[in-house]
Amino acid sequence: MKSLRYSIRLKLTVATMVPLVVAITLCWIIGATLITTRIFAQAQNKVKTDLNAAHELFLAEQARTGDIIRLTGLSPELSDSVEKATSNSIAVQLHGILRNERLAFLTVVDRYGMVVYRAANPGISGDSLATVQSVEKALSGAAYSGVAVIAADVAGKENPGLPELMKVQVKDTPHARTYAKKLEDRGMFIVAASPLKTAAGRTVGAVYGGKLLNGDNSLVERISRVVFDRGEGGSGNATIFMDDVRIATTVIDQSGTRVIGTRMSEEVYGEIIRGENWTGRAFVYNAWHLSAYEPIRDINNSIVGALYAGTPEQPLLEVRWRIHAIFTGVIMFVALLGFSTSAWISSRLSRPIKALEEGARRIASGESLPDIHVDTQDEIASLANEFNVMKKRLQVREEEILTLNRTLEQKVVERTAQLEAQGARLLEAQAELARSERLAGLGMLSAGVAHEINNPLAIIRGNAELLQFSNPVGSENSDEVVTIMRQVARIERIIRNLLVFSRGTEKRIAQLSLGGLLDEILDTVHHQLQLDNYQVMREYRNVVVHLEGDEDQLRQVFTNLIVNGLQAMAQGGILTIGFSQDTEGSVCRVTISDTGPGITQEQMEKLFTPFFSTKRGGTGLGLAVSYGIVRDHGGDIYAESTAGEGATFTVVLPLKQGGCEGQSVGGDG
Repeated sequence: MKSLRYSIRLKLTVATMVPLVVAITLCWIIGATLITTRIFAQAQNKVKTDLNAAHELFLAEQARTGDIIRLTGLSPELSDSVEKATSNSIAVQLHGILRNERLAFLTVVDRYGMVVYRAANPGISGDSLATVQSVEKALSGAAYSGVAVIAADVAGKENPGLPELMKVQVKDTPHARTYAKKLEDRGMFIVAASPLKTAAGRTVGAVYGGKLLNGDNSLVERISRVVFDRGEGGSGNATIFMDDVRIATTVIDQSGTRVIGTRMSEEVYGEIIRGENWTGRAFVYNAWHLSAYEPIRDINNSIVGALYAGTPEQPLLEVRWRIHAIFTGVIMFVALLGFSTSAWISSRLSRPIKALEEGARRIASGESLPDIHVDTQDEIASLANEFNVMKKRLQVREEEILTLNRTLEQKVVERTAQLEAQGARLLEAQAELARSERLAGLGMLSAGVAHEINNPLAIIRGNAELLQFSNPVGSENSDEVVTIMRQVARIERIIRNLLVFSRGTEKRIAQLSLGGLLDEILDTVHHQLQLDNYQVMREYRNVVVHLEGDEDQLRQVFTNLIVNGLQAMAQGGILTIGFSQDTEGSVCRVTISDTGPGITQEQMEKLFTPFFSTKRGGTGLGLAVSYGIVRDHGGDIYAESTAGEGATFTVVLPLKQGGCEGQSVGGDG
């Protein structure tokens, strides 16, 4: 059967249109996908940011309630009334606050936690709230504000109207987990408690109050106005959940009613109950939303609910369909235009191309000339000639490009390595600059604190010495006086460290023997501490190193590291001390290792930060001052540790201190 023969015009048209259609279709698919994906990603990121804003507003509401209770607790009249048990005076003060601040309940207890007066339920008093953790915290002298879930009977004692207000009818919701209760009678409150103190600072009781969140949509409405810049009916929504039940929300149903009592989807609840935030596509009541959830925790850090911010997915889907419609219209127009143009051009080209057919036949017949010649003098002939020239030039260019590619690859590798090294140095410099700025600020603060403490401390020491003269050893209060003097001495040591850290001390440069200095320190420590359970390894007996530096300052550095190493091994262990000198003879390295519990990664990040200490009663200045001394000597100090396998501190010091005499060591690192 004779095969069909297609004209060159048809082939040119098809050859032109197929790539065009494929390219346009790919552009449609890729472009529409990229745009819609980007839109959805930006929308989801915005929802995540909206949740952060909602979180801050939720915290602000807690802080506001805490401020109301705290300011109430600052009233000296209220403290006097509680101390004198005059409930009439208490009632006058509390009823106005309860009404004006729209609190669900406001209660005053005495220093034993016994109820003195309930502003929302004056008829019940005398019972104990000492076991309520927020009240317990306030009676210990600390104010508290946070979230609590309270049972109906407990809330009814504070305000008899609360149990009815707290009731939420639980509704069946698609995608939600199975929930046995049909009526939720617990209530979620923002609670706060603050101590009541006399003018002398003695705690005589506490103020305890709260605001009910069940059915109160004012907070979620405020979140919606601030975060989504809208009123009701806008695109964004906010919700407060107790457990997985909506108790306050801006989500509405088809009739415009808030969907209080509906439930969180089971998939989201599974993440929230594990303490994880949820960000993504989630089913909300009756539609899919781009959503962000975070757990709400009570005073025990238990998860009692969730905070939600989100926006419906439907408007974004409509945008996606509009984008597809626009791309479809553009593609159809371009395809039609391309087909018309291709047909016209192929018609013009098909006639002179006939001449090229003969040349192709001669090449196919095995002629030795590879070039194609066309006898006509039009553009096709020029194209054939230029094609032959181009073919030869391309062969030369291809060889050049291959050579350039090999050279370029090597240059890219070298340049990449240089950029990586420069980036690492830049990051290191930025980190050091940030640390220097923090230490400088802390140094100024430390100097001010030390100065302010010194004056009253001198008065305390003077009066303590007078007490010591009037209470000799063996008298009734002699032990307390000795304790006061000991603690005053401890405060003075802390202040000296603060002043050293903030102002610095002048360096006195001298030549010293590193081994001799370490031996003196170890001998001194041996007399000061019981080392029966410790084994000290001096791995520097055969090494002699002399360096320039301030002996007193370096003694302080190594003493601090050695004592820290011994104290880290509470049950005894091996302390290994060694040092070495580099091959160029410019620096030496001192290592102090212990077999203690090691240092965690979190502790390692704060190790040389002022006022950070892992020891009970530590000031947190030892390593910070040591760091400043070593860096002022032109050296470096760092720690290496694996948890449970001990720690190693390394001090790198230059052997020469050129032009450093008279400098000071301070908190700027």
